[in-house]
Amino acid sequence: MIEVEVKAHAPDLSNVASKLKVIGAKWIKEEYQEDIYFNAPHKDFAKTDEALRVRKVHYDGTKKTFITYKGAKLDELSKTRVEIEMGVEDPLRAGAIFENLGFRAVATVKKHRTIYSLDDLIITLDRVKGAGNFVEIEKDNEEGEDYQEVLNHIFAVYRKLGISEGFERRSYLEILG
Repeated sequence: MIEVEVKAHAPDLSNVASKLKVIGAKWIKEEYQEDIYFNAPHKDFAKTDEALRVRKVHYDGTKKTFITYKGAKLDELSKTRVEIEMGVEDPLRAGAIFENLGFRAVATVKKHRTIYSLDDLIITLDRVKGAGNFVEIEKDNEEGEDYQEVLNHIFAVYRKLGISEGFERRSYLEILG
């Protein structure tokens, strides 16, 4: 699957949340995420622009864990990339499997995320510990769908939110780096 994503700095998330309501976005939920990133023994993900993480998610008394692989970015404008994700039962065991295979934990990213939907887009307002506040707009690209059209739609929503600068292609891991 290809995840089409654009991220922007947004110092005032309450202002963005107000604008989201005006344009018809629907609040979904709030969650806390803790991402543990790993590097491979056979290549440096920082150089190949890939990522492997174990994500612990907490919301409404629920705890879930996911393993995610992200491929290199596909263009110079966005964070569009291949993403493969699956749920796992135990974050400690998942991390232990990686470490026993020679992968090593390199960083942890902690964030509070408020999630909205608008049409077929997911919009998140992120408060990232040590990195600041961001808006991410994304969509999982359907097979055969032109991701450039999706990007155009995402940037149109950013314009409606009054965001025309501060776009960020680096991951939170790279920003905290």
